[in-house]
Amino acid sequence: MMSLTRTVRRLRARTMSTVPYRGLDVPITGPHIIKNIIDELMAGRYELPEIEALSRLMRPGDRVLEVGVGLGVVSGLAAKAVPDAQIECFEANPELIDPIRELHALNGLTNITLHNAILVRGPGGESRDFHLHRSFAEGSLIQTSGTVRTVQVPTVSFEEKLADFAPDILVVDIEGGEDELLSGLDLSGLRALVLELHPAVISRAAEARIHAACLAAGLYPRVELCSANVVAFETVDEGLEG
Repeated sequence: MMSLTRTVRRLRARTMSTVPYRGLDVPITGPHIIKNIIDELMAGRYELPEIEALSRLMRPGDRVLEVGVGLGVVSGLAAKAVPDAQIECFEANPELIDPIRELHALNGLTNITLHNAILVRGPGGESRDFHLHRSFAEGSLIQTSGTVRTVQVPTVSFEEKLADFAPDILVVDIEGGEDELLSGLDLSGLRALVLELHPAVISRAAEARIHAACLAAGLYPRVELCSANVVAFETVDEGLEG
């Protein structure tokens, strides 16, 4: 049975075009906003582990690369909190691009560059299948029983983007695509990584490969910043930490 609190929140949301969320105005019109997303926003829980980890890891002037943008809230809050940060975002779902740009415009965020593309290992340039679900949060490179439509999305070389943009922090939430993107990759240019793992989609062996790539780059878990399936990694500054 739906709780009274949730019912009241959903009724309130029907009268609103945006929801205030941790200082951001988040647009909530459009078919991509389903009831579960409304519930998470109204309760203050939407992408909270990623938001809190990234906020603790960011420094002035950071360069942040986000792979898998969703509503744009995680990078939006980072851009607002650190105005001199440079943030570059890649979202595969073409149906989310206009809502993300609307969020940027509503909140006056000018330090974010958004791309509708898929980052891939090796050379980019070709198009690739991206599988849409009823909930945008479940869209993935991996086709499942929940796939409702498949679209072609252009690709960009991940290695080339890392070399060109030289991010300090990488944020990844790509619904099971993390193994393909990160396993065996040289991550030594990063200071920190915020990663949502999807154990229902990838294997424990895949998780081990990702952890091995992080350790090889000197990225160690920040246990106090890890929550649910979100894992935060950071290099150790021995001069500061002893």
